Amino acid sequence: MANVSHNSTGRPYRDVPARARNLTAAMQILSHRIQSQLGGGAQTAFFVGDGLQRAFTDGFFDAFRPQTWSPSNLARLGAQLVNQSTRFSQLLAPKLARLAWQEITNKAEVFALVRNLSSILNLPEGEFIPLTDLVQRAYARSPFEALWAVEGVGHYYADECWKRLGTPKGLLADVNLPAKSLLMLHAGMGLCFADRLIGNLTTESTPGEVRNALERFVALCRDNSRQGYLGAAIESLGIVTRDFYPDLFQPVTRQFRFVAPELTGFYWHGIGRAIYFSRNFFVPHLFSMWSDVDHEAVTEQDRLSVLSGLTWAFTLVNMRHPEIFETALRSYDNDSWLGEAFSNGICSCVLMRTDTTPDERFVSAFHEHRSSRHTSDLASAWERRISGPASTGVRDYYPVLCRHSALDEVFRHQNLGELVERLQAQFEHASEDSSTSTASGCCE
Repeated sequence: MANVSHNSTGRPYRDVPARARNLTAAMQILSHRIQSQLGGGAQTAFFVGDGLQRAFTDGFFDAFRPQTWSPSNLARLGAQLVNQSTRFSQLLAPKLARLAWQEITNKAEVFALVRNLSSILNLPEGEFIPLTDLVQRAYARSPFEALWAVEGVGHYYADECWKRLGTPKGLLADVNLPAKSLLMLHAGMGLCFADRLIGNLTTESTPGEVRNALERFVALCRDNSRQGYLGAAIESLGIVTRDFYPDLFQPVTRQFRFVAPELTGFYWHGIGRAIYFSRNFFVPHLFSMWSDVDHEAVTEQDRLSVLSGLTWAFTLVNMRHPEIFETALRSYDNDSWLGEAFSNGICSCVLMRTDTTPDERFVSAFHEHRSSRHTSDLASAWERRISGPASTGVRDYYPVLCRHSALDEVFRHQNLGELVERLQAQFEHASEDSSTSTASGCCE
């Protein structure tokens, strides 16, 4: 993968508004610019070009579907077209064009890293490499890249073990590994299990076959996860289903509620992460990612998990460029429902990043960011939605989650403050019971 500058001056996109006379022209300009900056790899070129083009054509061809013209959809369609036209005109403004360019480039950089992991880490085909060596190679990458490299190692190692030794058991349970690698190794392992099992299903699969595959997925995650990391593996089911097998989304969702109702929050969080990378929402600002949540989830709790997962991915990819978040904040800060899920996704992502790449300055620099362009309203929103929750999470929540082996809980939406209080109360109650039991034994 070609090196990407993280300190862009904004020059590449200054002439986009002048040259782009319509949406198609803007897509072509952005596509060629990103490909030239990231290198000429065929996979990256397809990802960028296809994503940009789909952002336009998917919306365009929606107009030719019969259901679009039903009375109930006409008003919504009109509003969407107006909003899309407004967003496109804003996208061509110099500052917003620069931020949109930067966000697309960030997405493409992550895609190129994930897709080319084998060559980046020099993984020879057909040769088995110990997991400890693989993790060492992953952490030899830059701190920003290391997270995805570790996740990719988890997927690679689980797949290699399955091919060589059969169904895995105890894969990550007993290996001597750095603690910082465990969250994303479990996430990568879950990607492998989900891809293998959901990939064997078809749209013709019976409900029983879907349920059996999901029961096996959950069992594999339980059999191969360490205490406190199961949720990181389970969440990958949502990512794989939504991104790789969208035709199976409905049957998998229905059956997973029966198989593991206590784990559905992780599943929906993964759905949210997948939305961020989907082609329909590839171009920032042109389509609203948040508006699609109602189509994905029905219950309020599921929608909160989707929104949190979506924000998590948005944060993970763009953390080095906090100015991108300033525009997002203006979109929904006044909506308490959206704002709470947004804050949860940011806080959870920062905690995961703190654990996986500890003491990296770009993580704290993100939530401590202060812009000279801040208005009083924007500064207040930043404190309320980003810096306040993230700082509280790192200072107060993270140590407790580590102490009680509950770090995987950041992979689903919930009130982290209440979770920490429960964990501390349970510990204190257990300590009191232990003291009472010891005292009783001494007196007998």
